[in-house]
Amino acid sequence: MAGLSKREVRRREIAAAAQAVAAREGAEGATLRAIAAEVGMAANAVLYYYGSLAEITNAAVKASSDRFLEKLSEAVRADMSPTARLAAVIGAGSAGLDDDASRILYEYWPHSLRDGEMRRIQEELTNTQQTIYEEIITDGTRAGMFFPVLAPAKIARTLVAQEDGLLMDVLAGTASSDYVLDLIGSLAAALLGIEPESLLEQIHCPERSLPGV
Repeated sequence: MAGLSKREVRRREIAAAAQAVAAREGAEGATLRAIAAEVGMAANAVLYYYGSLAEITNAAVKASSDRFLEKLSEAVRADMSPTARLAAVIGAGSAGLDDDASRILYEYWPHSLRDGEMRRIQEELTNTQQTIYEEIITDGTRAGMFFPVLAPAKIARTLVAQEDGLLMDVLAGTASSDYVLDLIGSLAAALLGIEPESLLEQIHCPERSLPGV
């Protein structure tokens, strides 16, 4: 955290503590007292850095959203074909549960129904996900690899919505990651007018996503 002020470092530590508590205890368990205990501070001292529990929660969710988008970015390479990029993003978005970012986002999603700032964070995340998919679809269409049955923006939003719903099943333990990946990959292939076998193979075996494939 070089270059950050001591205050900003402390704020990030508090937000990270809120993430840890929410991932472990759920949104209901992420109380001010629990977050303060996690970061090793008194509750009133935490409020010196944030004005309220809601502000801490929003910071924690924003950090989780940023981490989720980082995972999508880390999954792709510049030398990948549109099909390989699509497979990588589906894999990272639908089954990338190697950290707590997705769980925290789902824990707090209902809060966006009442909290304007939380709604803004969730909307920004959704819009960014959609843009990532839309750019891949557009590139693939221009390259003659995809044959979309709907406008790229509609397909992109549909894929994000399906991820949002199906990933909940993975987090709840009612569906496996492989099952969800097959559903999302098969849907993407159908909407893009391509054979599903190659896409599904690259989703499940990303090491085979060679340049130009």
